Amino acid sequence: MPDYEFFDFLVVGDIATEFIIDLRNRSHPNVLGGPLLYAAGGLRCWNDRIAILSHTSSKYRYALDRIKKLYKIDFQGVQFQNDIEDDRQFLGYISPNEVIIENPVAFYSSRKLCFPKNLLGYVKNDPEMQINKKSKYYPEDFPRHYRDVSASLICPTSIATQIQLSTILLNASTKNLVIQSSPQYMNLSNFETMPVLLKDLTAFVTTTDQIQNLFRNRSSGLWEMADQLCSMGCEYIIINDAVNGFYLYDRKMNRRIQSPAYPVECIDPTGVLPSFCGGFLAGYKRNYDAIEALTLGIVSASFTCEGSYPFFGSDAIPGLHQNRLKLVRELVKKI
Repeated sequence: MPDYEFFDFLVVGDIATEFIIDLRNRSHPNVLGGPLLYAAGGLRCWNDRIAILSHTSSKYRYALDRIKKLYKIDFQGVQFQNDIEDDRQFLGYISPNEVIIENPVAFYSSRKLCFPKNLLGYVKNDPEMQINKKSKYYPEDFPRHYRDVSASLICPTSIATQIQLSTILLNASTKNLVIQSSPQYMNLSNFETMPVLLKDLTAFVTTTDQIQNLFRNRSSGLWEMADQLCSMGCEYIIINDAVNGFYLYDRKMNRRIQSPAYPVECIDPTGVLPSFCGGFLAGYKRNYDAIEALTLGIVSASFTCEGSYPFFGSDAIPGLHQNRLKLVRELVKKI
């Protein structure tokens, strides 16, 4: 039985086993992560009543059950499979904005770190294979008690899967839907498909590099690109910039909002943007204020980059979230 009869939030995405070398040259092997759990962690900083939908390996049963007990997150929407594809991910950080994802043996050796035996035989997933794989979610995959959820988040995956999921959710009870973009499809060849993806979204969250790649030779200004994406049917476009923090564009109100990231030492950038998305959705659900949602997302992201665990922010000292929130509110400015 679920811990709650009703849920306020639904997060859909992938789970992965991560092997991380952080910016302090510390090794973190076998971290249970993936965008789904980081997004749930960012959400859990502010709310409970969170439901999860995913297809993943049966080896995670025990670990997810432990997370359920600790954080009251419902995993009845997780379908466990025995023949799941290799979900290992290697992430070796050189700087907050530069990460190595191939040839882990050489990276561990260069850092004089012990190579994890569970990473033997690792081969980075081919992005083209990820793009072309069959969409895997169907209405019957959603437990009955998930179908009344009004706020949902779709984590990065193929554009076909995100379109399929958004259609299912918006035809159910979801009124506020946030999607995080994936570098797999943010390119010029998919530009004509973007209106199908963006129609009726509350917010589309991407990065400077990804949106520039999507608009290659079409536009160069971030606000102009955000305006074009908003015109395709999305209420808000949020752009994460490595240097300047976060941009929020509200086409209906003609607002341009910018805020730096929270001033904290970044130790491990893994999962920062999914965590932001979770915090943003939590904030937007409160009073449908996009600027307030932006501040909650920034705070969630600030905790994530300080640790190497999706629920690092959920375990923070009580009151610390609100203290950070006060500072971020002062940093947000209209342009």
